[in-house]
Amino acid sequence: MRLSTDFLYRWVVAAAMRALGAHALRFRVGDSALKVWRLGPPDGEPWVLLHGLGSSALGFGPLVKRLLARKRRRLLVPELSARGGSEVPGGWLAVLDGVPVVAELIRQQFSGRRAVVAGNSLGGWLALRLALAHPELVSELVLLSPAGYRDQDWARIERAIRVADLAGAEELVERMFVHPPLPSWLLRYAFRHTFTSDGVAGALDKLREADVLDDDELRRIDVPTALVWGEHDGIFEVAVADRMAAALPHSRVYRLASAAHIPHWEDPEAVGEAIEDFRRRPPEAPA
Repeated sequence: MRLSTDFLYRWVVAAAMRALGAHALRFRVGDSALKVWRLGPPDGEPWVLLHGLGSSALGFGPLVKRLLARKRRRLLVPELSARGGSEVPGGWLAVLDGVPVVAELIRQQFSGRRAVVAGNSLGGWLALRLALAHPELVSELVLLSPAGYRDQDWARIERAIRVADLAGAEELVERMFVHPPLPSWLLRYAFRHTFTSDGVAGALDKLREADVLDDDELRRIDVPTALVWGEHDGIFEVAVADRMAAALPHSRVYRLASAAHIPHWEDPEAVGEAIEDFRRRPPEAPA
């Protein structure tokens, strides 16, 4: 049953991404073969969008339209899980394992040009690690309620994410959305299916102490960084944005009263405005 459901999920995601004008490529690095969606003109400004745990490239769908409408941009949106159609060990691309894979994707697809890297939740965590390990590949960071910061209540976060039943799935929906995009009963079953899957469980099991970032590591990330946070985020509290911004040397925080953990889905217009403001007024380094 899970196999047939995952096949249907991939089919729906693929149909929706193609409707947005995306084309897929298969990108191989080591043991991983990522399905990567490409949008926009090849000579456009390089962007990479990294989705969060339990999500797919389609999670960026509303924001993709906004990004392509304002400027010539070349967007790469990799599927980070087997559920999304990629071949990755354990079913999900882990944080540190994902760094060399995404780095090689940027090198090969953008031919030496640095990319704006945007990431939500676990994808934001991967984006931070990528910028720290390969600053020569990243021009800017756009972090949408990112995971990965050490100074927070990780026991509470894990309890929220480790879904065991429908009640846990319903609570997770409430933590992630102010206005759920689908009927509550449908999302509840979808979240239980997704967050009890082997891929999500394996991704959580792979997380290690070495993956999280402390203030000293954030201070070494020397690229302009936008922190876009839903004020109602029930996974990573908005106060975390301020603590991260205090450590990141070139950062600005944007709080969205209209969103929770997935701001680019709930209010892509506000996220787009935040991004354009950030690009017009890049933050300066503190004295």
